[in-house]
Amino acid sequence: MTRILIQGGRVIDPSQQMDTTADVLLEDGTVTAVGTNLGQPDGAEVIDARGKVVSPGLIDLHAHGYAGTGLRALTGDSSVYPDGFTFRTGVTTFVDAGTSGWRNFPDFKQRVIDRAKTRVLAFLNICGVGMAPVGENNVNDMDPNMAAKTAKAYPHIIVGFKVAHFSKPAWNDVDNAEKAGRMTRLP
Repeated sequence: MTRILIQGGRVIDPSQQMDTTADVLLEDGTVTAVGTNLGQPDGAEVIDARGKVVSPGLIDLHAHGYAGTGLRALTGDSSVYPDGFTFRTGVTTFVDAGTSGWRNFPDFKQRVIDRAKTRVLAFLNICGVGMAPVGENNVNDMDPNMAAKTAKAYPHIIVGFKVAHFSKPAWNDVDNAEKAGRMTRLP
């Protein structure tokens, strides 16, 4: 069993209404005790957290992670691989803000999500190609049925639908995203 004792940090956990100086004991990656002066269990690695904040992992609610496609767009060079920017800043969940759509989500999942140690969730762009160079203005690529089908195929990853950067004088993107949302009961 792997034991880690984090001693003397400022423990902040809003879900427990906690903001106090305490020790935190982890056993095999799970918090098993929080309190003052927990002692040192046999074989525990001790981390001195005095002057530091100890909290549950943070969530980055707006990120773009569909990297590695070779495109000069958010579906490519303008995205980041989650693990390069998450853990070192306390982030354990990375939410992609619609970089991929129903056409390329399987590639995004295989290329980035399945390889990341960070938990990655995603809003699915209503445009099939996501945030590709011409994707978000192509009304013919907005298919709420395919978007809903894709979201239903990945219920533990896709958490809603995204619209953005639509520059035409209409509401096609919003209307189609709302249709997909109603079909899946996702935002």
